[in-house]
Amino acid sequence: MISKAINELAQKLSGYVLQAGDAEYEAATQIDNGRIQLKPLVIVRPTVVEDVALGLKFAITHNLPFTIKGGGHSATGYCLNDDGLVMDMKHLNSITFNKDKQTAHVQMGVIWFDVYKFMADTGTGLVPIGGGCPTVAPPGFVLGGGYSFVSRSYGMSIDNILSMKIITPDGTLRHIGIDSKSKEDQDVFWACLGGGGGNFGIVVEMEMKVHQPKSEKMLVGQMRYHLEQAEEVLGYYNEWVETIPNEMAVYGFVGNQPDFVETTKDVKVLGLTPVFNGEYAEGLDLLQGLLKLKPINTDLKNMTLPDWEFFNGNTTKVSGNSAYIRSLILPKHGMNNDVAKVFIEYMSKAPSPLSFCVWTLSGGEIASRNPADTAFVHRHARFIPEVKSIWDADQPGDALKNVEWAYEFFEALGKAGGATGAYVNYIDPLLHDWPEKYYGENYARLNAIKKQVDPKNFFNFQQGIGSSFNPNQKLTDLSPLNRTIFK
Repeated sequence: MISKAINELAQKLSGYVLQAGDAEYEAATQIDNGRIQLKPLVIVRPTVVEDVALGLKFAITHNLPFTIKGGGHSATGYCLNDDGLVMDMKHLNSITFNKDKQTAHVQMGVIWFDVYKFMADTGTGLVPIGGGCPTVAPPGFVLGGGYSFVSRSYGMSIDNILSMKIITPDGTLRHIGIDSKSKEDQDVFWACLGGGGGNFGIVVEMEMKVHQPKSEKMLVGQMRYHLEQAEEVLGYYNEWVETIPNEMAVYGFVGNQPDFVETTKDVKVLGLTPVFNGEYAEGLDLLQGLLKLKPINTDLKNMTLPDWEFFNGNTTKVSGNSAYIRSLILPKHGMNNDVAKVFIEYMSKAPSPLSFCVWTLSGGEIASRNPADTAFVHRHARFIPEVKSIWDADQPGDALKNVEWAYEFFEALGKAGGATGAYVNYIDPLLHDWPEKYYGENYARLNAIKKQVDPKNFFNFQQGIGSSFNPNQKLTDLSPLNRTIFK
């Protein structure tokens, strides 16, 4: 019965239908996190917006689990499902540019590489407020908030969205945005600005502001210190970031790099990644204090932001290995000596040499908005650490020790840094009290909007708005890592 219905759906679509056994099916179910091995009944690849509505109606009619796949960087695989329908947006990939308004209209099948390349080819020098990894796609990234290397200058990605086209669960294509007149459209737009992907409908297009950087090229690069220097370096950095201009962002890294002498061995390092939205010399002056702390190597470049994204952006990919990912939200002065000690302790006993921790520096224009202005509540955060515990996908027996390590690591880090929450784009199925930690005081309004727009809760996944799922506070059950739907 369902096979016949799928064949009929395929005949109605301008796009494509994939099922197990089809040539592209296996590739379509592989995402960046190789730990995720889910097999949907059918994958719909729309080529026009009408295909999206048809696929959605089909899933509702046949009561199928339903998820949406953009670039395939979902931290825990919520873009896939078992035995349901996956809407793979890959072929909805048009981009247009309005030079007079300095805006781009972007369909949601693109990845940030496409947007950066498109804008670079315009010759205007304008840049979107996009992701640091160019293979990530805009929809999930933006709907969760979206930190960019230049967010301290121009706000988060959501702060640069003027409108979007979204198909809500009733099948209606809505054009919602800052000029929406109806209360419901205003509410849905608010919810989509940080309320997470997969909750309120299928976004098919966004209109985003693009910006002229302060200079044609920026100071960008990497500075690396021995991990043993963490207390000294972070002791300075923790205070210094409160004095720097919005144009400077310095992200962090804790992990391994090859030893310079014995290149077959790794050395554990604390890394800093400066990106200065301005002239190289001015940025270099701001970094003098960090340079005096004797990094073991420094690689500073003068290049455009898109070129930096292309050069550096793939360094944090899981690339088909297995991974478990956690995050924290730390306040001002949260990168303190106690946090440095936790970094040293846990990175020194990481079960896998592939694992690492990174963090984003917030503040600047991000903090110019009030927590209730958009669904993204963490406006006053200063640091957003993320741990990627990574191990060989061919060694599933290594999962428990790597998951336990990352879980305990960030429990300790959160306590040391005074964590105030977590970041939904690094969604974690083992996070206790996740609605409060992701959405804080905005969750009640998100839940009310969800009930209004999706009263039958068709857009339903394990950590979706309105879900009753809450894992144990102690790590006793890993089953949430292996499912997307909670019933």
